[in-house]
Amino acid sequence: MKRTIAILAFALTVFSVSAQSTWWVFFADKAGSTFDPYSYFDAKAIERYRQCGADLYDITNYPVNADYEQGVATLATEEIGASRWMNALGIVATAEQIVAIERLPYVLRVQPIEADGMQYASADMEEEPLDGLFDVAYVDGPLTAQLVRMGGKDFHDKGIDGKGVRIAVFDGGFPQVNTHSAFKHLRDNHQILKTWNFPKKKEDVYGWNSHGTMTLSCIAGREGDRNLGLATGAEFLLARTEVNSEPFKEEVWWQMAVEWADKNGANIISSSLGYGKERHYTKDMDGTSYVAKAGNLAARKGILVCNSAGNEADDRQWKTIITPSDADSVLCIGGIENSLTEYNHIEFSSYGPSADGRLKPNVCAFGYARTANVGKGDNRYHYVHGTSFSCPLVAGFAACAWQASPGKTAMQMFDLIQRSADLYPYADYSFGYGVPQAAFFTGTKQPVAPTFRFEVDGENRIIHVKPNAIVMDKPIFFKEQSDNGHIYRYGKQQIDFIDTTGYISFGIQPNSVLVVHLDGYTDSISMDKGSRSSTSALGSGSFGEVHGHSHASNPSFRNPQSDNKPSLWGSNAKYRWDIYGQMGLNIATGNNEVDNNFFSPDYGFGVRFLLAFSKTYCLGVGIGFNIGYYRYNGREVNDIENSLNLPATQVEDDAVDTRRVKSSEFTVEFFQRVRLLPMGIFGHGLHWDLGIYGTHAGLSYRLSSEAPSAIAASHIDTRFEKPDVLSKHEWQFGVATRLTYDFIGIYARYRLNGIGSDPAAGKVFLPRLVVGLQLMF
Repeated sequence: MKRTIAILAFALTVFSVSAQSTWWVFFADKAGSTFDPYSYFDAKAIERYRQCGADLYDITNYPVNADYEQGVATLATEEIGASRWMNALGIVATAEQIVAIERLPYVLRVQPIEADGMQYASADMEEEPLDGLFDVAYVDGPLTAQLVRMGGKDFHDKGIDGKGVRIAVFDGGFPQVNTHSAFKHLRDNHQILKTWNFPKKKEDVYGWNSHGTMTLSCIAGREGDRNLGLATGAEFLLARTEVNSEPFKEEVWWQMAVEWADKNGANIISSSLGYGKERHYTKDMDGTSYVAKAGNLAARKGILVCNSAGNEADDRQWKTIITPSDADSVLCIGGIENSLTEYNHIEFSSYGPSADGRLKPNVCAFGYARTANVGKGDNRYHYVHGTSFSCPLVAGFAACAWQASPGKTAMQMFDLIQRSADLYPYADYSFGYGVPQAAFFTGTKQPVAPTFRFEVDGENRIIHVKPNAIVMDKPIFFKEQSDNGHIYRYGKQQIDFIDTTGYISFGIQPNSVLVVHLDGYTDSISMDKGSRSSTSALGSGSFGEVHGHSHASNPSFRNPQSDNKPSLWGSNAKYRWDIYGQMGLNIATGNNEVDNNFFSPDYGFGVRFLLAFSKTYCLGVGIGFNIGYYRYNGREVNDIENSLNLPATQVEDDAVDTRRVKSSEFTVEFFQRVRLLPMGIFGHGLHWDLGIYGTHAGLSYRLSSEAPSAIAASHIDTRFEKPDVLSKHEWQFGVATRLTYDFIGIYARYRLNGIGSDPAAGKVFLPRLVVGLQLMF
């Protein structure tokens, strides 16, 4: 019993440690705080404030009251950092500490950060060589294909390289940026002005995750004489904000980094980061998260915030965008495939809209990119993929666009970048307004003549789209939406060939608007008023059907209401399940157990079902089947037989015959699960389980020698059909715990009652403790 208590005490200790959580503590006021913007802000920040009409003396710029901060920090386990804009302090604290903090008179409220979950993986960090994927998009000249797709030659030919624009880049690290040849021009011209490592609280950012090196490549990198990014003349602020082992703190660091960028004069923030399924629910993607609010406030202060849409499109538990890209004033950037001739959404780039129905993404760019490669040597490059890389490509584009449009505010640039995109004014939830084009800002954009016309078949409620000239190898984009812009369905079709006698038909519902984009031209038409069907005729054969002298691929279209609906089952969903297999050893732990000459393996498999109460806490039930073998030599036979209440076999004490007890167990367990870290291949992350179990065990006792005739017939196990096997059944109960990262972990079970034992009589126990490895899927 003492050992049992010790094990339970240890488990409770682990639980108490894991119960330390990350919190925002909001203060009631900023009483006593003083602020001088001219000593606090960089001169470029002051210029930006004046240009956009923001108030330098806005209360959000005042520091947090130092006494308030110190008072909370004294009670907390750890202080992460303060936010001026939110008038709050990020801390790590236990529930007991939070109770004391809430009683402080200057504390307005306390908000748990991790109650919603964990870190969103900082976009796709693919480092596998992808050269074959880029064959279709390779171009000669001073720009890589990723820049040519945005019409970057127009900027390059006019000498526009982002000069005078300051860009803050947030990421998980920037190894070799201080040595790699891709950034030599930035170092030589002193274009990296400031750096800050928020997790380490120091200036050094030139290490850790190479993701930042790759995203910076897409803004301003060079490979020999070729540009990887458009903004090679911009200035830079580099901030490290992400650490996979500290997931609860990253939103605090992101918030602090935005304020740091504001202070140091950033015009643009490039953030290929975000927070989604491990921390939030899809309903939260409505611009109300703290980082989304920070993004909106940064825009009010004159900063253009660019953020990746996310890599969740092929994840059935999410599919939609992540935060802070859901913020109204944050430019959300999606990804497309690396083709200069076709227009395809890249399979992993998240879809819009926001949870409250706003258009997202806003624009898109290549989700494949050529970047600097971190490793041995400082002159290595490779191709990578992820929505992470579309964001910095557009951030570099934005710097050049701003240089070409001096005097504009951040929100004016936001609107102009959307207007410059090659699908504008058409937009949908895959591409936004399309890929931004430099010609819009250089004055070289060519006017577009109408490429099609509408004809209406009112009797059948069908609209025909008829080309004005022969169309070859062009995509046509279409959507059915409400009068206020809410999209019911949308899609794309590749036209191989269609002449002026052919047409494409679209059957739409009353009160709907059909919007079509073909070869740079967009037009729309409304169907007559009437009652709209609840089914909206989605997927009808007349939507995108090609007629006449023509050839086209089958149309692909999406229904946001159904296609974006996340699954209720999964590692980050409300309902979760595990299938597991395990193998361990029974271990003798006390004097009343046989502790010599044992080799006692344990095998098991089963399934568990869990109900999530938050992103980090679940309750579960599991059923499983285990087989345990207890082997011992003949010197211990009599004691074992007595403890199992089996008839004596009259084997001599000094015999060396091997005996075996086999335990076949059907197990039911009830447990709680606390997730400590996110991610992994299967998305389970690092989690700890603690629970209780009950087992109905069938015990088979096998002799190696011929059984004596004295054995009662009732003990013969007919399953084995051998007279030397005895059997009995009994219930067992115990505690179980597991520590698992993603799909592999360690487990332990401790049986609270002995197998057929009588402690008062001093009978021998079989081992109670099982420890082993587990695979979980």
